[in-house]
Amino acid sequence: MKHLSDQTKVHRQNQVKRLLSHTNEECALSITEITDKLKSQGFDINRKTIERDIAEISLSYPLLETATTPRRFYFEDEFKLDFELTFDENQLQTIILALQSLKQMAPGEIKSLCDEVETTLVSKLPRALGKEFERLQGISSTAPTVLGEGEELSPGVLQTVLQSLRKGKVFECQYATSYNRIRSFAPLKLHFVGAPYIYVYDCDDDAIKLLRISRIREAVMTKRAVDKKRAEEINLDHVFGGYGKGNERVIDYAITCTKPMAQKFREQKIHPTQKIEVLDSTYYKITFSVHDSLEVVRMLAQYGEFINRIEPIEEYEKVKSIWKKGLKAS
Repeated sequence: MKHLSDQTKVHRQNQVKRLLSHTNEECALSITEITDKLKSQGFDINRKTIERDIAEISLSYPLLETATTPRRFYFEDEFKLDFELTFDENQLQTIILALQSLKQMAPGEIKSLCDEVETTLVSKLPRALGKEFERLQGISSTAPTVLGEGEELSPGVLQTVLQSLRKGKVFECQYATSYNRIRSFAPLKLHFVGAPYIYVYDCDDDAIKLLRISRIREAVMTKRAVDKKRAEEINLDHVFGGYGKGNERVIDYAITCTKPMAQKFREQKIHPTQKIEVLDSTYYKITFSVHDSLEVVRMLAQYGEFINRIEPIEEYEKVKSIWKKGLKAS
């Protein structure tokens, strides 16, 4: 394994290369500018350190400099980043768990992309670290969750949607709710919750919407530019799951329940706003604030036997109705 100082140096120099990979002769960077940018990222460095880094990088990469004062550095137009990745064991384990969890919930197309990421990581990691990655894969596993596995996507749709998002271009498609009509959507933000969704600006209806990617058909990227400021209209503070578009009314839930439900919510926090309070030896109070969604009501109905009361009362009535229907069905 590399010494920590060596790993820090590799990480820092990789960041320098990343900064310079976005340059050309017109927007080259000086030593001072590179130093300031890395300091803003949390690196504890000075100009001398960056001067040494530039000298070392120039030995292996086509680094050019301007004839101006101060000197400014840039890469040739054809330069592409291609260097070894370096992680410690904890970071590797985290990456493995993230990929395994995603594969557990994602449709086949995303599973394949995860496999490709794993293959690329192993090929780009230093040899010893690549072997460690494969070893850690063998002692890590994930299991199915209540979210289930996402449904399959139409061929080529995911790639088109993601490419449109990255390039900031509108895409046209047919959507499940209107098969015979071509729709135009400006992609704004990818959203994953057991299945891939995409926040879009609907160019036809003049509204922000959340689309389930599995319901998109025959997507084609256009040359029309996306107004990226539209993304500011998306409010994710109270989003729960894959329903709604993030601007429905917010419901402040207050649930009085017994210990089994409180314990479940302690073990798996369902929302960042969630809080659990002990009321007495029998009852607990769970609170959280989320956008109005039938998904929340259905989730709470699973705990019907442990719930004593829910506020607002109208939400309690919805939960009771679903729970009682479930009892009759059984």
